[in-house]
Amino acid sequence: MESGALGRAETDRAQPPVPGENLALGRPTTASSFQETGDGAPYLPHLATDGDLGTRWASDWSDPQWLRVDLGESREIRHVQLVWETAYGREYRIEVSEDGTSWTTLHTTTTGDGGVDGIDVEGTGRFVRLTGTGRGGEWGYALYELGVYS
Repeated sequence: MESGALGRAETDRAQPPVPGENLALGRPTTASSFQETGDGAPYLPHLATDGDLGTRWASDWSDPQWLRVDLGESREIRHVQLVWETAYGREYRIEVSEDGTSWTTLHTTTTGDGGVDGIDVEGTGRFVRLTGTGRGGEWGYALYELGVYS
């Protein structure tokens, strides 16, 4: 490995500061699937809301996939931050729900390019869900962190 390569990778993954409290931090997180095998597996859903950029959630290698966080109570949501691993979502939606059943879409993209996505939204809900509908490569979806802010 070239000297400094690890440092650049860590810098690329750094979360830009977002004002306010991350409402998703440490909250119950579930997913449609998670990768159970491979180096470092299993990549469990709660690893995307643990505040640690050294861990991640990774899905099965198919579409669609989703990751859902329960904020515990209805909250105003103004910003969502996605810190992607190399396996990113090219096409995805950010959704909210009061009951975990009926969903309202706050944001949709078909041009995701990985890295860190900071997304301003307007909505209220107890549950926040990322639904991936088109992967950016051959792998599944993988997030170091999903941040939700009011």
